[in-house]
Amino acid sequence: MLPPSSSPKIEWRSDLSPTEWDAALAQLGGHVLQSALFGDARRKVEGLEDERWMALRDAKPVWMIRIEQRPVPVLGVIHWAPRGPTGLASETSTVLAELQNKLRRIGTRLLVTDQWRAKSAGEHVPAGASVVRTIWVDLAAGQDAVWARLHKGWRYGVRNAKRLGIEVQTSKSPQDARAFYKLCVEVSETKSFKLSGSLAIIESLLESQGADVEAALFVARCRGEMAGGALIMRCGRSAHYFWGAMDRRFRKESVGEAVQWAAIEWALRKGCTIYDLEGIDPVANPGTFAFKKKMGGEEVELVGKKYFPYDARGRLLAWLDARR
Repeated sequence: MLPPSSSPKIEWRSDLSPTEWDAALAQLGGHVLQSALFGDARRKVEGLEDERWMALRDAKPVWMIRIEQRPVPVLGVIHWAPRGPTGLASETSTVLAELQNKLRRIGTRLLVTDQWRAKSAGEHVPAGASVVRTIWVDLAAGQDAVWARLHKGWRYGVRNAKRLGIEVQTSKSPQDARAFYKLCVEVSETKSFKLSGSLAIIESLLESQGADVEAALFVARCRGEMAGGALIMRCGRSAHYFWGAMDRRFRKESVGEAVQWAAIEWALRKGCTIYDLEGIDPVANPGTFAFKKKMGGEEVELVGKKYFPYDARGRLLAWLDARR
């Protein structure tokens, strides 16, 4: 029997099923980018390999990380944890040290983490570190409270869309997925930004649903035509805005407000307490920033990337990545 002051030893597992992994991720309040659902979609579509490590104490998950492998010609491989790791703050230093020893033994050059956590007041951020800003909409108080915090013009937009016959539904139709992706491509070309993701990724996410992590495609129709849509993902009690696009022909019908309100209602039905709008940039994209700001959420700065190089090449990779 262990002395009262001793803690059970950390047990590591890397053999969990996707269902087990996503259940633990939801329990620990992780981000969908750390999910098996998302990782499996990328492996299936893009051939991207990953590693999944979970730390348990007393047979209970306390910390976990999904690491993607990003080869860099000549220099080696970057091990990248999108919006990870996830776990109890009290376990991080001990568990991360053990993980780094494991990665050193298998020849890892560099580990890059990007935890889904708001930077606390006074928390030190290294010079040159990435800055990730987003908006979190608090859903915990329920629908009436969320509605009351919306900008009055935004509330008018939701009512206007309904009055003009905009109908928003979730869809798994391959035809709707293709039409939505085509609209995303058109918007990215019009606004001159690089579109992340692909039609194949969207289709894979919609096909593989789970109880703890899922994707939903919201489609707005006007007079029988697709007027806009959004892909929303959920991990446990958090919802995340991934991709969205609106047809400019229907700009007077308040399609954007209608789609986002439908997503919020869906997230509330699922028991979510937070809706992450996944990124804001007041300088490069002021229109989208203004739209998201009117949703009544809180601006948040995440902790951003942290670099853990293991040798000279790793330090060089970290330096190059930080200056991209």
